[in-house]
Amino acid sequence: MIRSIALLLPCLVALLAASRAAADFDSALRAYNELYDYHRAYDEFVVEARKGHAAAQFYLGEICEGGVGRPIDYAAAYHWYRTAALQGYGPAQLRLASLYRDGRGTKRNLALAFQWQRKAAEHGVVVAQYRLGHHYAEGIGTRRDPVLAYMWWTVAAWRGDPDAMPARERLATGMPASQVAEGEWLARQWEENHQTPQAE
Repeated sequence: MIRSIALLLPCLVALLAASRAAADFDSALRAYNELYDYHRAYDEFVVEARKGHAAAQFYLGEICEGGVGRPIDYAAAYHWYRTAALQGYGPAQLRLASLYRDGRGTKRNLALAFQWQRKAAEHGVVVAQYRLGHHYAEGIGTRRDPVLAYMWWTVAAWRGDPDAMPARERLATGMPASQVAEGEWLARQWEENHQTPQAE
């Protein structure tokens, strides 16, 4: 019996710590989204972000980029978005791509904008899927590829992006039927392997 308790004790401690971390993040999120207490939200997000909480890091980036309750600081936004993006947090990858595209907080780099946009799209961020279609359609930061543009706009349209279907249809008017079919097939393959979209 004592041995069983000794084995369970570390699990209980870890469970309590995880529960407390979730509560601390929820408190920061409530201060940000419901109470509009941006100073408190910022302070609480910093605590969680330093513990490695990717969503807290993302919200710090959003606060710094938008100047929410404090001056705009693109360099800090870049830092926090990149920190969260490196953990695979899709919404942060989307925002990091935008900073690279616009040269805010970092040097403008369209190749890196494309790479982070692609990562966010792969993580199911619908806005990133739509924007990735533009990267491929226009050759922004990558080579022009109408098949992949068609594929990503199809995926984004299926997941509810209102601009993706018109963009896809405009693109299709200049594509051979074989390329349209290939883009459609690639979209179906991608969709079969990725069922849940991730909000931005």
